[in-house]
Amino acid sequence: MKIDRHARQTAKRYFRACLRPDGSFDEQAIRDIVNLVVTERPRNHLGILNRLFRLVEIAIEERTVRVESATPLPDQGASVFRSLEQRYGPAARTSYEQNPALLGGLRIRRGSNIWDGTLSKRLERLEQAFS
Repeated sequence: MKIDRHARQTAKRYFRACLRPDGSFDEQAIRDIVNLVVTERPRNHLGILNRLFRLVEIAIEERTVRVESATPLPDQGASVFRSLEQRYGPAARTSYEQNPALLGGLRIRRGSNIWDGTLSKRLERLEQAFS
């Protein structure tokens, strides 16, 4: 579904109205805006809702932290999550996973940023350097 410029701008304005000063968003405000759009049904309301949904998805994705380690961490990554929160702000979602294929080290992903300090990645880079 193609969304016109007016719908994109309206959705962006609604989304910005739901943002808090720390960069997180107010879920109740988003619910209220969705209810308002559904009841008032402005021009291209489905486009507005689709774009608003996508903006919320992007915001959640950018604030999602995933930690992978080769061996189990004693605190299930809580210390890593805590240090990332101090540096980059609170996360919307966190997940910890043990992945023996990494051989050693950590891989941390927050939104589109990836910090890869794993042994498998280092070996891959070394292999590329010799090729």
